[in-house]
Amino acid sequence: MVAETTGGTLRFSALGSVGGAIDPRNIFSMIAYHSMSAAFDFLAMHGENGIVPGVAESMTPNEDATKWTIRLRPGVQFHDGRPLTAQDVAFSIAFMGDWETSPRHAAQWADVDYANMAAIDDLTLELPMLRPRADFVDASLALYAPVVPEGNEDWTLPNGSGPFRVAANDLADGVELIRNDDWWREPASLDRVVTVPITDPQARINALKSGELDFVYQIPPAVALTEQDNPEIVIKRSTIGSAAMCFTMNITLEPFNDPRVREAMRLAIDRQAMVNGVLLGQGEIGNDLVGLGTTGYHDGLPQRTRDVARAAELFSAAGVSEIDLVASEVGPGLVASAELLATQLAEAGVTVTIEELPADSFFNDVAARLSTPLQTVYYINHPPAVHQPRYVGSGAVVNLTAYTAADFDEALAASQSAVDDDERAEHLLRAQELEWNDSGMLVWGYSPLIMAHSPKVTNVRLAGEGLVQFQDIMLSS
Repeated sequence: MVAETTGGTLRFSALGSVGGAIDPRNIFSMIAYHSMSAAFDFLAMHGENGIVPGVAESMTPNEDATKWTIRLRPGVQFHDGRPLTAQDVAFSIAFMGDWETSPRHAAQWADVDYANMAAIDDLTLELPMLRPRADFVDASLALYAPVVPEGNEDWTLPNGSGPFRVAANDLADGVELIRNDDWWREPASLDRVVTVPITDPQARINALKSGELDFVYQIPPAVALTEQDNPEIVIKRSTIGSAAMCFTMNITLEPFNDPRVREAMRLAIDRQAMVNGVLLGQGEIGNDLVGLGTTGYHDGLPQRTRDVARAAELFSAAGVSEIDLVASEVGPGLVASAELLATQLAEAGVTVTIEELPADSFFNDVAARLSTPLQTVYYINHPPAVHQPRYVGSGAVVNLTAYTAADFDEALAASQSAVDDDERAEHLLRAQELEWNDSGMLVWGYSPLIMAHSPKVTNVRLAGEGLVQFQDIMLSS
């Protein structure tokens, strides 16, 4: 007999700092991202089975993809009762595309011709482009396109249109979300969601086991294996939100401005040992590109393998015997990967000094991340067409390897503008080959997104970058 479902309160925890502004332009942690996505609607999102429509009823290009028309669902309203209109969407795109106030996301909208963007009527927006963008749904409109009301200024208790309203955000205890009964879809089953920021993943799982929490996000592989037979806990693994586990070498900074050192790093690392030791076999080895298993990924490149002797020769020739590495547990296993890399590089004659930074503040200082020679990081395993424009090449704002090249930029731009699918795919393969050859990216493996929740939590669905859809969850009594 299935227990009766009730409304109830979901107590949710993930890595992040305490409550604060819920400003879509400046979201730095997964717990804040979940609060934001519950409060705001998106035009659309990537889901487990393709694009999940949001408040956009349709998004269609003209013949050469130089103009997109967005048609909105009727009857959508913000939490204060205002109707959501095409003018709000125009405002939101310009809001997210402002280089001064939204530097992390502006590149996503850089091809929009803002001067000629026009709301044709309350539900129709014409979005002209500065150049053809045949990939605009995948790379922008369904990637990260929250809709905010025109002129909104309060980001502590923001006025969204999403399935939950922000009821409390006192800067100390996370965020309280209450159900929006006027949501355009069927209202959520849950009455309330309370987000509880806990930095330590073991502390998160302990709070779940003790009954203080109902759902914990991003738990380490070792914990998942330990608890997988515990009947009081449900372990969930997902490829949506899976992580490309990386070391990034900034190719403009010593010693990684020397191609010999970058090649030595690629040869010294033992990717399979990383997957076995850090992920406990719960993952796949990487080949220095993000996007394994997704549409457009270049699986024709040879898999890089270990050659310690050759790595030692290259390090010696470059005069490198010591390397500094910045590590932070912003994703489960990243600090362990740094420790294992130090062991592997020692076999090639290089001593690694690890500086560990707090996980809850690692991404707050973007300038520091961009000026660090070598660091641990993870990327959501997006398709290459989504990942590369955001993180690779001269157009990327958060380019941790600092890799730029004219031929890469040309190949990426050609892939974005090509209306023909086959032509677009060929350009994208070329862009990936160039990145694989010359950038400072070391993708050693792919980790599934691992979560755990109480058995009373049911109907768990994910979208976007692994976001839990609170509006779908049900609690059994």
